[in-house]
Amino acid sequence: MAPAPARAIAVALLMFTCCGLALAADKAPIKWMKAHATFYGGADAAGTMGGACGYDNLYAEGYGTRTAALSSVLFKDGTSCGQCYKIACDRKRADPAFCKPGVTVTITATNLCPPNNALPNDNGGWCNLPREHFDMAQPAWQKIGVYEGGIIPVMYQRVPCVRKGGVRFRIVGHDYFNLVILMNVAAAGSIKSIDIKSSDSNDWLPMSRNWGAYWQCGGMASTPARAITATLLMFACCGLAVTADKAPIKWLKAHATFYGGADAAGTMGGACGYDNLYAEGYGTRTAALSSVLFKDGTSCGQCYKIACDRKRADPAFCKPGVTVTITATNLCPPNNALPNDNGGWCNLPREHFDMAQPAWQKIGVYEGGIIPVMYQRVPCVRKGGVRIRIVGHDYFNLVILMNVAAAGSIKSMDIKSSDSNDWLPMSRNWGAYWQIGGYLTGKMLSFRVTDTDGQTIVFNKIMPVGWKFGQTFASKLQFK
Repeated sequence: MAPAPARAIAVALLMFTCCGLALAADKAPIKWMKAHATFYGGADAAGTMGGACGYDNLYAEGYGTRTAALSSVLFKDGTSCGQCYKIACDRKRADPAFCKPGVTVTITATNLCPPNNALPNDNGGWCNLPREHFDMAQPAWQKIGVYEGGIIPVMYQRVPCVRKGGVRFRIVGHDYFNLVILMNVAAAGSIKSIDIKSSDSNDWLPMSRNWGAYWQCGGMASTPARAITATLLMFACCGLAVTADKAPIKWLKAHATFYGGADAAGTMGGACGYDNLYAEGYGTRTAALSSVLFKDGTSCGQCYKIACDRKRADPAFCKPGVTVTITATNLCPPNNALPNDNGGWCNLPREHFDMAQPAWQKIGVYEGGIIPVMYQRVPCVRKGGVRIRIVGHDYFNLVILMNVAAAGSIKSMDIKSSDSNDWLPMSRNWGAYWQIGGYLTGKMLSFRVTDTDGQTIVFNKIMPVGWKFGQTFASKLQFK
């Protein structure tokens, strides 16, 4: 920006237009990568404040103690600042005495772990090139490792950031040199580019990365010999996509109807097998999916954000600008006796949501009956831990997981009984139910579960000796 002589900025009124690229719900799970992790900052993480990204007080800015300093190869000169990583102890490589298997922790990149070339890479120079390393805040590290271990091998993957509230901006610097940092950025977490525009200009001017998460711009729009006491600044920013291909998720086209009545009582049960959707925490924000979306039950538990497509809808029946997030709990079966565009809404190959009426009426007007919609797969948010129910009979065991967060759906399940050291694979029976033969009645049971995002949790001894068919067991563990 051209210099403006004798110009001072006393007060900045900030308005922001942010364009973050959404998390792509890629159907292929993101690979877990190998690294190592140490810890720093003390038991209260007080020593992690500040850091190379420039967020300063991590408590005040909402990052808390789930943070880490990244080695140079991960920090990438600050372009990774604000990104989130899910980390688990790699039990295949770790000393079992120092590893807490089956647990993950999600951290935000807030600092650089500098190299120490005076020490070898495998003995103190943990952050030397080309090592991938996380120096985690101690409270975060101790979620997955035992203090005495000091360093553990880990597996990690990039994940979308979840934040409370909106993006926050801070501006520092001085006249003719403006430094801006964005904090509390959800989804991608990191920023690809920022442009700036002042109230006395129509031009967006590009900012450049200064250091860490700070972006810089010199001067302001030229207005010689004029003092400015209040300047209106607007920012346009683009977040980096989370997926490997860096492509933003697309909104996909479908149609939506409703069923189940005004209280959604008619939606109970359903092809996924969740039975009482009220009691299991799904409530009235649910839907039955057409066959092409239901995929023989592999989509059970997944979450979708849905909006009326105002470009295709009759405006009398569409509530634009509103979205509703639903959980897939049922199958909308085809009706081949009716044409696809007149009653056979769930016939192949149509993508269709038959939504619980209260959810549908968030985006549509009752009299419309059917509306065109846009949808995208989104992470599920749940309260509490995963719940596991077992039904069936001797020699035939059916297990269902409910209240599953994040991916929402399950890719694989293994089971282990108290009288065996072997994990035995289960197979999908129908909907969200998984099955295994053999006599397991009343034995203490553990489950190793992998969701469709690739995260694995071990529910160790969750079913005690003497359990009965029909019982449900609540865990404190949850997918993230």
